[in-house]
Amino acid sequence: MLKDSSYKATKKIYLFFLFSSVASFFYAIVKQRYNGDFLGIQVELSYTILTFNLILSLIPFFLIWIIYKKYKKKTKSGSVAIPLKFFGQFLFLLIVWNIIVTIIYGVGVIAAPAYEAPPFIKIIIQILNRFNYSYGFFLYILLTPKKNKTQFYLLFLIIVLSFLRAGLGVFFYLTMLFFLKYYDEVLLLIKKNKSFFLMTLVVTPLFISFLFEIRSELRNQEKENLSPTEFVFGRLIGRFSSFSNSAIILQNSSYFFINAQTLDDYYFQKQALGGVLSQNLIPKNRPESMLYQLYGFSEIDNISYMCGTQGNLYISLMKSFKTLIINVISILTMIFLTFYLARKLRFVYKNEFAFILLSYVLLSGVANEYLFLVYSLFVFVVMFVVLNSLKNNIK
Repeated sequence: MLKDSSYKATKKIYLFFLFSSVASFFYAIVKQRYNGDFLGIQVELSYTILTFNLILSLIPFFLIWIIYKKYKKKTKSGSVAIPLKFFGQFLFLLIVWNIIVTIIYGVGVIAAPAYEAPPFIKIIIQILNRFNYSYGFFLYILLTPKKNKTQFYLLFLIIVLSFLRAGLGVFFYLTMLFFLKYYDEVLLLIKKNKSFFLMTLVVTPLFISFLFEIRSELRNQEKENLSPTEFVFGRLIGRFSSFSNSAIILQNSSYFFINAQTLDDYYFQKQALGGVLSQNLIPKNRPESMLYQLYGFSEIDNISYMCGTQGNLYISLMKSFKTLIINVISILTMIFLTFYLARKLRFVYKNEFAFILLSYVLLSGVANEYLFLVYSLFVFVVMFVVLNSLKNNIK
């Protein structure tokens, strides 16, 4: 069971994240510039500190890989059945609703002012936002048979919504999920068509570059003129690593240490709860706001900037050792809850689903993303339990 195709696919995804951090490390050493969100910023840290930062950037992924393998060895099936037909219809209506309110009211558009809608509509928006359509669709991908047509209809709608909201990060999630689901077919295609595979390697960076250009236009940002090397290792690989983000914190340690003293002792927990209960709970002063304000960015630009899990913990330690311990415990709790809730669902890829969703959250290290993942899985588990109970009562 441990060596099945889903394990092999997940291992390659895991190694890719490790590779991205290591590649970001060497990019910083060779170019003496950072990549990712801080592409072009001069490196001022020593090789020793950069190596230290690399190790701490890798540790979160080592951790979830160990947890993943531990759970993968357990063959016990999930206890909650998923009503696939209803779930597909629910997702279709949910995504279409989000498309409509985005077009009419500008809901969820990245790097745009807060949306305005009539009070009644706003209440419906807030209620339906409790159901994360992205996580729901990701789950649906792994639930359905490989030739299922509904998944591709929903895929089209998700892509449309992503363009409308100027948030194209969904493409990275989708690539990982479809790679996992169609791993055997991908391997067979590569073995039979090596030339096609090589051509894909060449074309993919161009396609990703095109997506980044579209994203810049959607967010009214200036177009970047990057060489192929800068784009692949500077921008693209940097997107899969938080190495540069946490290195920036170490490089400007005095600035972050001073600002860390203004943090609430429980900023991480309040920020996490704010992502689920109310945006008003999220502290105005938090690690991400320190990071983007360091270079004079306006508050509306904060969406793209992250500290990474290790960077958030650097700032926690700068605040106090107590804050560090509390935040480490909080992060570990949310990681285990993610696996626990995913494993409650009765489907083949439950462990892989938790690993892939957590991998991106580890990159950001943002508290509300950690808890919103846990909350979203909890909502789906409860929804399926209620539906199954109603179905049994009707019978």
